[in-house]
Amino acid sequence: MKKPLRNPMLFERSDTTASQNGPLETDAGQRPTFAARFRCVGSECEDTCCGDWDIPLDKITYLKYRKFPDEELRTLVSHFVIPREGMPHDNWYGSIRRKQDGACPFFGADLLCAIQKQYGPELLSSTCSIYPRSLAVVDGVLEGSLSLSCPEAARQVLLDEDSTEQMGDLFSGQFRTDNVFGVRDNKGLGAVYLQVRGLIVELIRDRTRPVWQRLLLIVDLCVRLDSVTDRDLIAASDLVTLFRNSLGQRSDSEFDHTPDIACRLELAIFLSTQRCQDPDCGTRFKDVFWDFIEAIGSTTSSGAHEDVYRFRNANQNHLEPLLSEAPFMLENFLLNYIYQHLFPFGRAGSNRFFSHTMSDEAILLVVRYSWMTTLLAGAAGLHGSSFGKSRLVSTVQSFTRAVEHTPYILEEALVFVRSRGLDTLSGLTKLLRS
Repeated sequence: MKKPLRNPMLFERSDTTASQNGPLETDAGQRPTFAARFRCVGSECEDTCCGDWDIPLDKITYLKYRKFPDEELRTLVSHFVIPREGMPHDNWYGSIRRKQDGACPFFGADLLCAIQKQYGPELLSSTCSIYPRSLAVVDGVLEGSLSLSCPEAARQVLLDEDSTEQMGDLFSGQFRTDNVFGVRDNKGLGAVYLQVRGLIVELIRDRTRPVWQRLLLIVDLCVRLDSVTDRDLIAASDLVTLFRNSLGQRSDSEFDHTPDIACRLELAIFLSTQRCQDPDCGTRFKDVFWDFIEAIGSTTSSGAHEDVYRFRNANQNHLEPLLSEAPFMLENFLLNYIYQHLFPFGRAGSNRFFSHTMSDEAILLVVRYSWMTTLLAGAAGLHGSSFGKSRLVSTVQSFTRAVEHTPYILEEALVFVRSRGLDTLSGLTKLLRS
């Protein structure tokens, strides 16, 4: 067995009891380790994980690549492995620059990595070794979720009802664990993170409410948490407890805001258009967007009311029946998102994530869900009765790949929401209800 790549001073095994935080009792629930179960399908994959991203290199890997004895690999390194400009640190010391066709220079005709083939997985960079796993240190425990930008990861999470609850060994030695981030704690409330996340996970799993109501409750919780004075852990803990205890008294009438499908379509079309205009946008997402346009989106000969009619028809007749049959698919999407992004606090030290308030993190969760499910309705409308789980998975994967690694598009989403006064519970309802 390979020796696990771990720093014993950083992590506890994830099957241990979470440590206590002073007078607070952390509601840890089950720690996510399901990422350890992921297995790459290699050349059978319909997408490539190194197709359109520059790949960051940690310092150890960068220096090893500079010393390759193999002539062919050494030549590729000299042309495509470059130091990071600005102020590099050990976790992001250099990068692998893509070729003109957008592919990784080490990516072979057999759809496999030349470095891994010749030297084994031990010489992969931290990024390549871990992906699509997403590792994080939470209260001294290593956790692992998955990036759904990988087709096989999307299938694992979305198609297995219990996927986010299944346990795996993150210290198996099958991938590196020496370059991970922790919870971003810019309000000094990190000690209550597990308690906050525990409540959010409960809300997502609560099928007594429609998903759009669950998301609005999460937004409401995050807005209240933002009002807590910095480092007032007792107040934050009490707030979470009171919020949980009040759920039984929350009336549906407080969420009885008028839906606005035209506004929802406008958001999806605007953000998709912005993303498709980026030269780095992959063809898979462009195909998803054009499927949406063909089935629902505005054309020069149609009005907004016709788009709304087509959306309602596609959503009610083709998408909602599938989601009613397997409600766990989008619940698992949300649960994986919560774990991967350390929602609503955010991930510390990662260049992919901007620092947001908890309420802004919640707005962005709503935006992602609204945007993605709107595109899903388009795919369902185009394919009709043939729209099934496999097409849902491929749409979610293509969407995630286009959005997850492109932080600027989410900043544009926040501007869109604020400029139209949608950053309230009534406004966000317009983006969620159909």
